[in-house]
Amino acid sequence: MQIFGIETRSFEQKIENIKERPGAGFEWYRYNSFSNLVHLKKLLVKGEAAVVESARQHGVLDVGCGDGDLSFLFELLGCKVDAVDHSIPNHNNMHGVRAMAKELGSSIGIHEIDLDTQFAVPQERYGLVVFLGILYHLKNPLYVLEHLAKHSDYCLLSTRVARRLPKGGGSMEDQPLAYLLDSQELNQDDSNFWIFSNTGLQRIVKRANWEVLAWLNLGDTKASDPVSLKHDERAFCLLRSHHNLSHADLIRGWHSAETAGWRWTEKRFSARFQIGEGERRKRLTLKAYLPKDVFEQLGPVTLRTRINGKEVEPFTMQTPGNHTVTRPAKGLKGEAVVEFELDKALEAKSREERELGIIVASLELE
Repeated sequence: MQIFGIETRSFEQKIENIKERPGAGFEWYRYNSFSNLVHLKKLLVKGEAAVVESARQHGVLDVGCGDGDLSFLFELLGCKVDAVDHSIPNHNNMHGVRAMAKELGSSIGIHEIDLDTQFAVPQERYGLVVFLGILYHLKNPLYVLEHLAKHSDYCLLSTRVARRLPKGGGSMEDQPLAYLLDSQELNQDDSNFWIFSNTGLQRIVKRANWEVLAWLNLGDTKASDPVSLKHDERAFCLLRSHHNLSHADLIRGWHSAETAGWRWTEKRFSARFQIGEGERRKRLTLKAYLPKDVFEQLGPVTLRTRINGKEVEPFTMQTPGNHTVTRPAKGLKGEAVVEFELDKALEAKSREERELGIIVASLELE
């Protein structure tokens, strides 16, 4: 099939031929990882070019790589790839991915990492995380999603979801819920943990600093439940990281990101957003924090905003603490440059060499 700008069938056949040879000494992963490409193609109708460019520029992290089929495909695309799995749950203790790398003469990085620990990824930044079929196997999914958001621009995620509770139970569909499986409740596999409702999955990726760019549901999309093989449903998502405001081009006036992903600003700060063809943006939303000690020195702080040179209604932070500023932003095409200016800020001094304005937790052009 045609995806990522290449015809993949001949490569798929090459992988199949290698796996069919006798004498491997282990059992290859029993499922066809390339079957995901059909779903990813539908998911990436609008975002494929940006995802591939980011993957080629900054590399790919294939989490839960199995035998590495998709890792080797992205390497074929010209991407630097790190393939990650854990030998205990991996189908063949990672012998498959290592054997395939040798057969192909591949230079992908192969790393054994336990995602249920305080893990570190092999490099600081990736253009894309491939994260298919792993989330419901994790004990701490929020931690893993947030950690990956710190280190990647985009994510291709799939996981099992459910619309109803087991055994004819009530609806999960409209609530941000997750069902915690018992050790043998799903497919007699004690590596299964959390099955989210669609709303729950949307909530957790948002709380982990990801933006949903595209969403696809497959399987039983009417009566899926967490435990039945007959009523299985999967969600495929294209996500973009918002950790440390990485989704925007920060032009000027921003200090380095803190551990939690927020940034101090200077008195004047600005950002640029790229707007895809056919996309509609209706409002600008800024979530900010005015620390108490800053408020005690400066008093109320007024924020003025211009979107592509057009000034919008100012906002005054009359109290310390959290503030959400929402302003209309219509008729934008191509790109939008947003410029902010505070009426006052803390001047740089010997103790604190930075000019300090406010703390920005998120900035969205929605």
